[in-house]
Amino acid sequence: MDKKDVMAIAEGLRLIEQGVETIQGVMREKKIKSIKDIAEELIPFFKADDDSLSESVIKHLGK
Repeated sequence: MDKKDVMAIAEGLRLIEQGVETIQGVMREKKIKSIKDIAEELIPFFKADDDSLSESVIKHLGK
């Protein structure tokens, strides 16, 4: 690995850390105890959607 690779990995780890902090913040705020609880709420939400939300999430994740 060269310096560019190490920097890319470090940036990826920083983004993961930010994501985890965001998820934990929402979980604390909503008093959600587990990832399973989140999935149980998200799955029906996505299934009921007309795919516009799913596409929006996919586009956001693709950034």
